[in-house]
Amino acid sequence: MLRRLLVVLLPLALLAGTPAAPTLADPVAGPVARAGEIPLPALSLPPAGIQGRPMWDSWHQLEPFGYTEQELFVSGTARAADGSTAPYTTRVVITRPQRQRDFNGAVMLEWVNVTAQFENAVDSLEGREELLRSGWAFVHVSAQAAGLCCTPLTPKVWDPVRYAAVDHPGDAYADDMFLQVARALRTRQVGGVRPMGDLRVRRVVAAGQSQSAGRLAGIVRDFPDGAGVIDGFLVHGGLAGLDYEPRLRVPVLQLNSDWAESTGTADDDPLYRLWEVAGSAHAGLFIGYQQVFGSGRRVAGLPQVDEQGYRDAIEAAGDYGQMALNPLYAGCIVAGASFPMRYAVNTALRELDEWIRTGERPRPAPRFEYAADGVTPARDADGNVLGGMRLPPVEVPVATYRSTDCELGGITVPFDPLTLQQRYPTYADYERQLVRATDRAVRRGWLLPADARDQVRRACAVRDRYPGTTRECADYRPPRFGG
Repeated sequence: MLRRLLVVLLPLALLAGTPAAPTLADPVAGPVARAGEIPLPALSLPPAGIQGRPMWDSWHQLEPFGYTEQELFVSGTARAADGSTAPYTTRVVITRPQRQRDFNGAVMLEWVNVTAQFENAVDSLEGREELLRSGWAFVHVSAQAAGLCCTPLTPKVWDPVRYAAVDHPGDAYADDMFLQVARALRTRQVGGVRPMGDLRVRRVVAAGQSQSAGRLAGIVRDFPDGAGVIDGFLVHGGLAGLDYEPRLRVPVLQLNSDWAESTGTADDDPLYRLWEVAGSAHAGLFIGYQQVFGSGRRVAGLPQVDEQGYRDAIEAAGDYGQMALNPLYAGCIVAGASFPMRYAVNTALRELDEWIRTGERPRPAPRFEYAADGVTPARDADGNVLGGMRLPPVEVPVATYRSTDCELGGITVPFDPLTLQQRYPTYADYERQLVRATDRAVRRGWLLPADARDQVRRACAVRDRYPGTTRECADYRPPRFGG
């Protein structure tokens, strides 16, 4: 079993974030040339197959959170930008609350990333705490061909019996396929299948990171009204561009990292908001840890971890650089970049949903500051980027976030003991400044109260870097969000 696990984990570690060679997964420019309503595809249940479960299902048990999960095949005829059509069968994995009373009415439809030639549900991993605690449904959409075949970490190879019917005609058809999935999930019953069970869907949010963000940006430009099936977009980085024409008719929140993703003038459309998150890498520890020690274990045949296993993994993955020694800080692509971008993703999900429901826009954030070349982010004496949305770990740092090392990854370099104690002579000094920065981020509408409490709780670990400290950690109560 250990050997089998290593066979799976090693490619995950090597491939995560590695730029892909040109394949069918490369974006195809141009609109989906179709007027009128998005076609409604057919839905069906997959066979049990060899494995008896979906590839990339939840790496932890869902029952303790009041959730359930189901894989469905989606079949139809998709249209490409040149007007050609092709039949397709792809798949979705739907994770949803079991009961209507626990459902917030919103579905996050994720165009999963396939840059590494396997499917990586970045926003479902990064926003996992918020999705579960706020009652979202979230859907893994196999939109691109490279995610389905033909490496050992793709469904058609992992279980050729279960996925024999899956047939992707190529990424020229991916946009239309994604929109058809959105329509199906808004429909209470498709044939004999109820894709959301008894839940009543009120809002569908499309989300995607990196290459997937670029694909979503293309849909926004082609369908500024979301084609009548998508109510808002979370465009998460990926050189997606900052300008959208024609004028938008549904909200778009673009969330970018330090990875030189935001140069240029941002769109002034009232339905567009740009957040640039200082200190954040394109990919990082919170994603990589769940990929390798969660999803990788599942693919290798190990059982889902229980609720405590979930909490232990989230605790380890959520390290923001506060520990003096952590070998994962140098992990670059797979781990390394430990700045908590997930806090910004969580806030973006909450605020985008609120924007769709009420029309109230998310709070603005400053742009990054750049060097004279207009491309390289300007950095302070600690090596952390200047400007942007500034969350507590970059406002009151205990580490340098080398967020652009390794291009798509990054590393974390904790302050040495002398630097730490020159900056904050005692742990009490650090904690006081950190709490004030956390309060500011909550009041500005950038940090959710639940994540603010998590941030201050985690900061207690810095106490161990001050030998002899006996001070109790803060009993923190966040201020009013956006107040």
